Amino acid sequence: METNDLKNFIDVNRDAFEVYDYPKEDWYTISDQLDQAKKESKSVVIPLKYVWRSAAVFLLVFGSVTYMSWVNWKNQSQEVMMSTELQEAEYYYGELIATRVAEISKLDRGAEQEVFRNMEALDLAFNELKTDLKDNADNEEVIHAMIDNYKIKLEILEQIIEQLEERKEL
Repeated sequence: METNDLKNFIDVNRDAFEVYDYPKEDWYTISDQLDQAKKESKSVVIPLKYVWRSAAVFLLVFGSVTYMSWVNWKNQSQEVMMSTELQEAEYYYGELIATRVAEISKLDRGAEQEVFRNMEALDLAFNELKTDLKDNADNEEVIHAMIDNYKIKLEILEQIIEQLEERKEL
């Protein structure tokens, strides 16, 4: 059967198909109800416990990020303070050591080379401390150890100067 044949068959046998009689008003009511259902938007209801859980998770994540940022900022500001302290100490003790070495050189030219050879061990220890400082291993302790290293160098140089002056007096 083709489409035209089917249409002709339905037209001829229409009465046999329409066994039940529905009033036309019912079809309009059904159509209106379908149109209204399409117009009404469905709202999604989220249970309150999920809202609270989401808010708690958000606060935990936000609080953690804020705390970690604050700790990181605090550490960086301490590192800046430590580095300025170290720079000041390096400048101060560097000048003192340079003047002491100049005094030794005036007193005895041969002693200057001997002093530099003996200071190599302290310089190696100082370089190790600098690498520890770069590794960020307990900054405060490392800086104090570096300053102590400078103090030891100064004490050694002062003792050498005293010995050279005593030798010169004799």
